[in-house]
Amino acid sequence: MPNNDSTQTTVDEILNVDEGDSEDESDIFEKPWLLEIDNVPDANRIVGRDDHITFLAKNLRKMRTNSVPDNVLEWGETGTGKTLVARHVCERLEAATAGTDSPIVTAYINPDPISTYTSTFRKIAEQVNAKAENPLDVPYQGLSAEHYRDQKLWPVVQQEFSGGLVVIIDEIDKHGEVNEVLYTLSRSQSKDDVDFPVLTIGISNDIEFKGEIESRVQSTLQPEHRTFTPYEEDQLIAILENRRDAFYDGVLDDEVIPTTAELAAEEHGDARRAVRLFRNAGEIADEEGDDIVTANHVLEADELVEVELFMEMVKGTPLSGKLLLFALTRLDRNNPEKEWFRTSEIHEVYQTVARDVEVEPKGYNRALELLNKHVTTGVLESKKKEGGDQGKFRSYSLQGDVESTRTGLINSTPELQSLMGW
Repeated sequence: MPNNDSTQTTVDEILNVDEGDSEDESDIFEKPWLLEIDNVPDANRIVGRDDHITFLAKNLRKMRTNSVPDNVLEWGETGTGKTLVARHVCERLEAATAGTDSPIVTAYINPDPISTYTSTFRKIAEQVNAKAENPLDVPYQGLSAEHYRDQKLWPVVQQEFSGGLVVIIDEIDKHGEVNEVLYTLSRSQSKDDVDFPVLTIGISNDIEFKGEIESRVQSTLQPEHRTFTPYEEDQLIAILENRRDAFYDGVLDDEVIPTTAELAAEEHGDARRAVRLFRNAGEIADEEGDDIVTANHVLEADELVEVELFMEMVKGTPLSGKLLLFALTRLDRNNPEKEWFRTSEIHEVYQTVARDVEVEPKGYNRALELLNKHVTTGVLESKKKEGGDQGKFRSYSLQGDVESTRTGLINSTPELQSLMGW
């Protein structure tokens, strides 16, 4: 029988921190926040995006001169600097107008597959009120989108940020109701009768999503389209060199940055992946008690990054959506010769998995809807196929590595952890 007192003592010892205790201080990282994915670096750390920064700064400056700024849609692969540029310029805009007669406020929205029209305006209202001197209470639920705007958003902008509002909507292709959101924001002055500028910056990794933006939205939004190209390997090296001071002097082997840049360049010049690899390599060295971060740590980190990226992609996905993906990984493992699986096959295995974790399985139509959302986020690929006597049917295939997908699902889903005995 286990000794609970002994176990409790061990936990208490682990959690206890004495003043001056340096046991948990890293010998690798000096400024780890420089490697956080959401960190917006200073201008001198941003590489190869001067033209986009200059364009956006000049465009947003129009808000201060009574000119009419353009709404902006940024397109490009993951990790090409779209979000970085938008957030950097918007941070500088807020700083430049703070304390003036017409301060400008910005909000950043990163939707998930279950974001709605109403929840988007609630989040905008929450962020604006968080920056206000006299904020209003923004309830989590109970108001319509119109009420969130009229009662909780526009009055605060009018009173405290008369220079206007800039809304950044990241990954617009993941938002199921983004057309309505863009349409409403673009017509705020005429529809909601506001007398300050409201500008939208939409961001997408999916260039093909341009065709999904409705003509009425294009007509009122009239966006300026900006395309971000992948980083070259030498640019990735420069990006990492600009974050070298996240580490203590002398802990980086000479091959770490070139190896990291080379791996990231293979993935369409993804700077986000490069920074994540850089950080993870240092964490592995730290955990293993090594004094130097080497290229081998980078290669080890490369395997872990796939799992992390997948977990980000399914963040906010309902449990049934994760169980459907887990069912597909089970099919994939059990049928190594097959790449594509029909909806009916996935749904059948999903029902078993759902019951195994004591969850009532969703019906076929809801499962189809959830699978299609995974196609939207890039986790799955789908195709329609003629089935002869069986008519048309839809099949799905995992976009990423099966084992990374499976591990990411288990890591992010307590119900699957219990099922697997983790």
